[in-house]
Amino acid sequence: MTKIAVIADVHGNLPALEAVLRHARARNAVGMILNLGDLTGYGPFPEEVVNWSRSPQVVSVLGDYDEKVISEKQRKSAWQRVKTEHKREMFAWTHRALSKRARQYLASLPASKTVEVEGVSILLAHASLAGNQEYLGPDTPAERWVELAETAQASVMLFGHTHQAYFRQVEGTLFANPGPVGRPDDGDPRASYAILTVEEGQVGVEHFRVPYDIMAVMRGLRQAGLPEVFAQVARRGLNYDDALADWDSEGVIPELEPSGKVCLLTDFGLKDEFVGVMKGVITSIAPQTRVIDISHQVRPQDVAEGARFLAQAVPYFPPGTVHVAVVDPGVGTHRRGLAARIGDHFFVGPDNGLMTLVLESAWAEQLPVRLVSLEDPRYWLPQVSSTFHGRDIFSPVGAHLANGLPLSNLGPAIDDPILLELAHPWPTAEGWEAEVTRVDGFGNLCTNLRGDILPADAERTVVHIGGESIHGLTQAFGDSQPGSMIAMVDSSGFLAVAEVNGNAARRLGVGVGGKVLVQTQTDTPLH
Repeated sequence: MTKIAVIADVHGNLPALEAVLRHARARNAVGMILNLGDLTGYGPFPEEVVNWSRSPQVVSVLGDYDEKVISEKQRKSAWQRVKTEHKREMFAWTHRALSKRARQYLASLPASKTVEVEGVSILLAHASLAGNQEYLGPDTPAERWVELAETAQASVMLFGHTHQAYFRQVEGTLFANPGPVGRPDDGDPRASYAILTVEEGQVGVEHFRVPYDIMAVMRGLRQAGLPEVFAQVARRGLNYDDALADWDSEGVIPELEPSGKVCLLTDFGLKDEFVGVMKGVITSIAPQTRVIDISHQVRPQDVAEGARFLAQAVPYFPPGTVHVAVVDPGVGTHRRGLAARIGDHFFVGPDNGLMTLVLESAWAEQLPVRLVSLEDPRYWLPQVSSTFHGRDIFSPVGAHLANGLPLSNLGPAIDDPILLELAHPWPTAEGWEAEVTRVDGFGNLCTNLRGDILPADAERTVVHIGGESIHGLTQAFGDSQPGSMIAMVDSSGFLAVAEVNGNAARRLGVGVGGKVLVQTQTDTPLH
């Protein structure tokens, strides 16, 4: 059996081409590559793509954009008839970006070519044998396919040009279009290509969509000084007109762009393979991504603790970070999965209140918030289990966001996320009643009382917990003797209780949910 990769419409998008080649190589389909034309235009790497196409295993035909770019006649007349200034600018830039050697190579390519594989004749053309202006697609009338089949001198006819993946079997002739590698226009920005299999005279075709680093091509377009709309064409997977309209509709809140970092927060622990598998999924889809662990030691099924970990970590990561958070006791039930832009960060996880604190903070500060329900399985793993959505849904979605996939591709917008009813400090006549929300790895007791509401004079604060009273707030652990019980404002800005060089939780017998009374107005002990 022979496997052949079939590509079309790369359009100067080298990151997409490289992702497709990795995908095809993993399927042993790069011994022969059939390229159906349009190597240039719309993308920032035309010279690199043309140079790649000169490889001996690549069989190419000339595309219509390539023809316009290298044609002196087109440069002197047809370019100026293009109504859109941006497109004229792209034509001119692409011509300048191509070396004389690359232009000569493109000029040498035929309009069509026939190859034979295991006795099967395969004809390549960019648009049609009738020329590069005909559009053949899923909606082409049946009689036109019959005409082409009757005149065909090949068992297989391959076309590009329309940016639509399809195949048709008509009167013994297989017609196929692999879809565009570099410039999709169906709203899905992933690269498209096909693999032909030839075995004992039988031909099969399978189409693939391949994720790639969309931000890399966007950076290339911007570094080349090309109009921003072409970066939006790449990110949105739309043609020029649709991308421009979609971009204009964003208004004053532009689409957030990813930073290339994905953070993980789970209750999985580190004994099992779960965390490593999630990282494998993420880096398979977005190999350029840096994956960072926040914690995997959230108490099992403790969504509230996960929400606090998440809220305390987020401010320390750069804008565009993707946070994949999985504390998911409802996995496999009808609970929704969410993806969100909250402020300048992305979030992915179950809709169970895990995002409560980051949402409340964003709403309080009037930061942008957009939430979608995860309902498009194209961006999940092919097989979804009922017990590991962290691997099968949330990790792939996070990776696609890191690649640059727009949030809106993942599902419909929602405005009713599940929110936790978290305990808040209560004012009392003499101060505050707070609660222990976390026992950290040192046995320190972290509370839900923010330090900035305590008196500026630390000596006026008395903390009562577990039968002990602690007078004053300490700045640093080393300011007190080992074994001393101290109260302090911790690194997250909340009141905490600790035993110097010891374990306050064990000494006091207090855990999560324990009450803390804070006296701030009088030296009279609280009862």
